[in-house]
Formats: sequence, C-alpha cells, structure tokens
Amino acid sequence: MYLRLLSVFWAFFLCFQSFAQEFPLNQLAVDNWDLNNWKQAENVTNPFQKKAGFTVGNKMLFSNTPGKMTSKLTTADAKVSFEFMLGNNSDGVFYIQGRHGIVLSNTRPIGAIIKTDGSLQLPEQQAGKAVGLWQKLEVTFSDASFGNALTIEKIILNDVVIHQGYVLPTDGKNEGPLVFENKTGTIAVKNVAYLKYSKEKPLKVSDLSYEMYETYDWNQQFAPKSETPNDKGTTATITKDFGAGFNRFLLIFRGNIDVEKDGSYSLIADYAGKGSLKVDGKEILPMEGESYRKPRTAYIDLKKGKHPFELRYNKVWWKAELGLFAAGPEIRPYALHAETSLPSPQAVGEIDITPRSDVELIRSFVMFNGKKRTHAISVGTPAGTHYSFDLDQGALLYAWRGEFADVTEMFHERGEPQLLKPKGVKVSFSGKPVVASLSDVNAAMPDSLDDYNDLIFKGYTLGPEGLPTYKYQYKGADITQKIVPANDGGINITITANGTTGLYTKLGEAKSITMINKGFYLLDNNDGNASYVRLDEKTKPLIRNSKAGQELIVPSTGSLTYAVLW
Repeated sequence: MYLRLLSVFWAFFLCFQSFAQEFPLNQLAVDNWDLNNWKQAENVTNPFQKKAGFTVGNKMLFSNTPGKMTSKLTTADAKVSFEFMLGNNSDGVFYIQGRHGIVLSNTRPIGAIIKTDGSLQLPEQQAGKAVGLWQKLEVTFSDASFGNALTIEKIILNDVVIHQGYVLPTDGKNEGPLVFENKTGTIAVKNVAYLKYSKEKPLKVSDLSYEMYETYDWNQQFAPKSETPNDKGTTATITKDFGAGFNRFLLIFRGNIDVEKDGSYSLIADYAGKGSLKVDGKEILPMEGESYRKPRTAYIDLKKGKHPFELRYNKVWWKAELGLFAAGPEIRPYALHAETSLPSPQAVGEIDITPRSDVELIRSFVMFNGKKRTHAISVGTPAGTHYSFDLDQGALLYAWRGEFADVTEMFHERGEPQLLKPKGVKVSFSGKPVVASLSDVNAAMPDSLDDYNDLIFKGYTLGPEGLPTYKYQYKGADITQKIVPANDGGINITITANGTTGLYTKLGEAKSITMINKGFYLLDNNDGNASYVRLDEKTKPLIRNSKAGQELIVPSTGSLTYAVLW
C-alpha cells in the first residue's frame, strides 16, 4: 500500500475554500449571446446515434462548425458554471474575460489552462467524461492582489478540483465577456450561470459589549463557575483575547449588526471549541459539540437597519480561536472580528492511497446517499479505474477514474469516521442488489436483500492480477461477480449464476434509459450522473419502469459480461 500525506494549508485558500457559498447563481439566458455561427437549440441528440444533430429551441447553445460565441455580459471578479457536451473528436475552448482559455476537448487534456505563450497548464488529474455525456465546469477567478494578473482560484470539473490558485499575467485590464469557441467537432452548452463579486461590505457590527466567564472542564459540560462574569465591558471588536489567562472560558458578545441594504446574507462562525449565534432573538447557529475550525454557515434575509445579535464562544480543548464572517450572493466573505482573534489554522494533512504496481483492496465505511455503508470494499487499480462495492448487498456503489482514495478519515487522529472517499470523476450506481429471483418478468426488483437469510456472502478470491471475484449463495444458486478495468476507461462486469431458475440481473437503473444502438444504452438521471451500458448485441435486455424511473434487466442464465462507461 502506498500512502501519501499531503499538507493542505487552509489559510492560503481561506477566502474560497473554507467558506464555500451556496447562494444560487444567476442564469445567463441563451439570448444574451452574440452567437456568430452558433445556434439556439431545444435539445441535441447523442453523438453515438446514427442521426446525430439538434432541434431548434431556446434551452441550450450548439455548434457543429468552427467559430466563437460571445456573451453580452462582462465579468471581472466572478464565479461561472456551465454544462457542456462534446461530440466525437471535438475540441473547444472556454475563455474567461474573452482571452484566458480553458480547454473543453476529448482530443486534448480537458480542463487544461492555456498559458499566455499557448502552452498548457495541465489539470491535477483528468476528470473528463465519455463522449455524449453532459459535463459540468465551475471556475472562480479574481484580480490578483499584486496587480497585472488574474488569479484562477479554483476550477472544478465534474465535481473534481483540477486547479487551485493559478495566476495568469495580464495587461492590467481584468474584465471582459465569456466566450465559447468550437475549433472542431460538435459542442453543446447549457445552464450557463454566474455570480459577479463586488468589493462591498454592507454588514458591520456596532454597540458591542462582552461578558467573560471562567468555566468548568468537560466533566461539568464546560458550565460557568459563577453567575457573575469574571470580566465584562464594551469593546470595538469581536476578539477571543478577553479570555486570556483562563484555561476554559465562555465569551458572550452582544451588539448590533448594521445592514446597509435589504438582502440575503450569510454569517459564518469559525472557531476552535463550541459556539452559537442569535440574530433578532432567533438562534441561527445553535450550540453544538466541540470542533476545530469547521466553519458553520447560516443564511438569513436582513432588512436595512440594526439587528441585535448574540455570539457565544466556549474555549475547550484547543487554544482560543474565534471568528465571525459576513457574505452575500455577490459579496465574498469578510471578517467582522479582530484579525488577531482567528490565527491561521493548523495545517490539515490529507492521507491518500495511490496504487502503484499492485491492486489495492481497502475495507472501510463508504457514504452512499447520505448513509454509511458499513460492509464496503474499495478496489484501486494501477490502471486508474477504481470502484466501491457493498459486500452485504453484492452491489456497486461507485466507480471512478483518476486518483484513487482519500483515507484521511480512516487514519487521521482516531480515525473514528472510518470513511473512504473517491478522488476521481465518478459514476454512482443504485447500491441495490443486481441479481434477484422474480416470480415473472413484471415483478419488482428488491431494494435490498437479507444478508443473513437471502444473499449469503461467501468471501472472495483474488485472480492473478489481484482483482477479487465475489461469491454468494442465493436461493439455491451460486453467484459470482467480478469487476475489472476496461481498456476505454470504464469497467467490465461479469456475473455468473448457476443452480436455480427465475433469476434476473439488473444492468442499471436511472430516471431514463435510452437504447442508442444495439447493445448500447444511455442511463441518465438528469443530475450529472449518467453512464452507458454496453453488452453483446445478441443479448436482449428489457427496459421497464421502476420506482427510480426505469431499469435495464435481463434473465440470468450462466455467465453475462457487460461494460459500464462514463
């Protein structure tokens, strides 16, 4: 096993990592573009279909000839996101401010930044998807503080961070339109959205007072030792320094938040210990268990004027650290506290696993649909294709390409969460059993099976390449399942079932399933989680309705191999 410890200094990226804002972005309408030879479209067909093309409408933008389209919107300091689809052998560029390019391509490294000399700054890892699948890119950028440069703070491609803190030199004018260029092939773009950040600071604190109480230790819930504060008074700023000299203490700040204009805002508390926040008498951040520097955000609508607030802070195990930030839809987080009250946090190391020459098998918990799957195995391969599998249900959870796994929460400190996190561009599966006994072809596939009485896990064997074959007994049948990397970046799944009749295999489920060609199916959940299933053209699976939308099933007779691509 090759473990790698990556030191991540949160302070360097404080403004855009610690305080991720979830304000909705503004949609940029399809008629807000100078189209040139691009076209407005209602939808586009999958490029693998025999008659690929588009229908005229106003939901997206489409190009099948070289050319650029330019937004009427100009941006300087902003966040922009959009979805895009690439056809076969397609190459395009998205330009920030009309001149700083990011590659959108399946013939060049997707997500690469084009430098001023035309060379490419490659992404941290390849996070592109297969031809014909919708992909999502989000980029946040701003003027560099030292001038004549643009900072690309972060680029996220398909939920994978591929660039952080990259600086491009400029001629001093950092403003311009958004531009898409089709160099060759076909490109479709939809759901372009943006936030333009300003320098405003419309929230301030005033009329501040404080009370400081020495407290007991954990065995008495950090309660104050007296109803009379050890210290109190007025102050010009929020600071942890009023507790200096005490090992455990409670600080209470009261005052007003002065709001310059009506709007939606967020207040972000960042501290080492415990904290709570009330505004207008309403608790918007309740007191929770102690934590070290895990910012908590409350979203609140505020009218112009004064709003009373109360901020409570308990110093517990760590040294005192306390901060309160304000932000808005077009306002980056800024401090309402004294600069010395919130020092740079301790560097948090990321522990990851990278398969070198051998396959890695990791037993851990895996979060899936908001719940821990406690009997999971994750398999990482030197080929760069990996997966997580629920041993109880005989079900795939995720498959992904790129880097293998973040295991920080398995090994850092006590490792109590025991969570493994995929690091590459992934596809999610149903997490439900793939083989089941049905009374007839119309009977529903089960959401789960009893792992003690129905689906009995009998262990796994390792092949010469180090990949496991999982073994089960189910209603008198012997079932095996093996998952191996495919040459085209997907996975090949082989399922064998012998010993009984009436078994069916579910090849996949999604909100919609479309046969693109014989033996080739598109499974789309309309949320960015889409994939293809490919199998022998002679196999005739059934597309049928299910609780999830649709599912693709086939009778289980002997051995079946199919591929999943994403």
